[in-house]
Amino acid sequence: MINRIMTMGARSFAVLLAVALAGCTHGQLGDDVSPNDTLSPPTPAAPIAPGEKQFRVVYEWNVLDFAFTTEPERAQALYNGHYIPKNVLISDCKPYANRLYLTIPRMLPGVPATLGYVVRPENNGRTDPEIVPFPSWEMNERGNCSALQFVQGVAVDKHGIMWVVDSGRTETLTRGKDHVVCPPKLLLLDLKRNGTILLRYQFPEAVVPAGNNYLNKIVVDDAFGGFAYITDNSGADPGIVVFSRRLIRSWKVRENNSMRAARNAVRFAVNGTELNFSIHIDSIALGPYYNPNVNPDQPVPESVLSSQNYERNVYYSPLSSYHIYSLPASLLRDPEFNARATPRDILEAVVDYGQKQSQTDGMFMDNQGVLYYGLLGEHAIAKWDSYQPFTAKHQQTIAKDPTYIQWVDSMGIDHEGYLYVVVNRLHNFVAGRLNPLEVNFRILRAKTGALSYVYTPDNLFNSDGKSLYAGAPGEPFADNGLVYQYEGTTPASSRLAAAGILGSAASDGHSVTGLSWPILTGILIILRLGA
Repeated sequence: MINRIMTMGARSFAVLLAVALAGCTHGQLGDDVSPNDTLSPPTPAAPIAPGEKQFRVVYEWNVLDFAFTTEPERAQALYNGHYIPKNVLISDCKPYANRLYLTIPRMLPGVPATLGYVVRPENNGRTDPEIVPFPSWEMNERGNCSALQFVQGVAVDKHGIMWVVDSGRTETLTRGKDHVVCPPKLLLLDLKRNGTILLRYQFPEAVVPAGNNYLNKIVVDDAFGGFAYITDNSGADPGIVVFSRRLIRSWKVRENNSMRAARNAVRFAVNGTELNFSIHIDSIALGPYYNPNVNPDQPVPESVLSSQNYERNVYYSPLSSYHIYSLPASLLRDPEFNARATPRDILEAVVDYGQKQSQTDGMFMDNQGVLYYGLLGEHAIAKWDSYQPFTAKHQQTIAKDPTYIQWVDSMGIDHEGYLYVVVNRLHNFVAGRLNPLEVNFRILRAKTGALSYVYTPDNLFNSDGKSLYAGAPGEPFADNGLVYQYEGTTPASSRLAAAGILGSAASDGHSVTGLSWPILTGILIILRLGA
């Protein structure tokens, strides 16, 4: 299945797709759609060549190396244990401009940097490049709580700002006392200015306790000045940590039924290795904006379609689970609701989409509403159009190989529409079975015809301009939520969405992801009043 090709002295491998990547149909620009249509997500301009639809290995390493300043510095790091090659693993990748940013979590001793980058394949002749620490060696100093200690997940927004999650504790796979425990934090780095720190936020102990958390993956939402949704799959207190950039405040959303490991999914096998992992909420993705007031069984006026495009779903899954779930982003964004909500309130807002073929570690949403995710036990990468039911018919395996696809971790899409996938043999790494004579880490790439989920159309909540919303022509929308406060008035949109999401199902059976039509009518009335 794998063809070995030698080109210009650099090795290149191809993982053939089990099923060709089909072009996404939602919101693509065509002859009959104006390029200025704000409801149409942007897409890469160039057409996809047939060969670009195949996943190709653009990087591969037996062990990972770093761009030390000098060879004596590397030798010294090897001698004193600052760098132990077999203990280094890549977890996340996010492309931006001509770089591919990588996270290297300090699960074991001897990881000299926890965040770095390599140049994109077009700009680098090596298939096993050295990782350059980012933003600097100093910002990766182990034991310095002002620097980065344990980074596993990052996200890059459409403004070129990297949101970096640092859980603060090191050597998570070892026992003993020689661990670093720093307060967990979130850093915002400006990639257009080589990693200038724009914001440094330390999570409060009540939200993310130091030394007793496992902040993992992150997605960013541009609504109301910017939010981050972060999975914490700690054994003691799993959940979704929410951070508001405008409020400079965080809180945690917990739901035991959908965010904890499922008993029937803790045992599985990867490439013959039997595993028993009880890992809680792990993967996360942010869906496209959609109109919760549209009834698919009834015609909808164009004015409604263009003025009420405001809700998004946050998709997630525990690693030890066969299911994908979601919660409305507007519910997660409301700190007052989450402060007073009962477990039943949260549970009623959860949507269970159904069963996958296997467990998933990494997932990523594009801006056309297509979700890409790994299937660990199947050695595969799959996709699902989130506008379709989550049935076996609509779950499409796009790549499968038992040798080259061993443990899909994280993903990212660049500005040309290439999907990058990290494959890291985590099952062997955790068991201490990595063979340095074999390729253990790969980054695959295929062109999809879409961009990252962060490139969404402007709408009421992510646009700086005021928009009309469910009102008469010329009637302005009054949103007192734009005046953010630490205490007091909750943003109008959050209150409204929370009220709608938690309503009972409509008696006539017409409901969309938990929103009932009578309550949605009430939402429109309140929005018109600017409450």
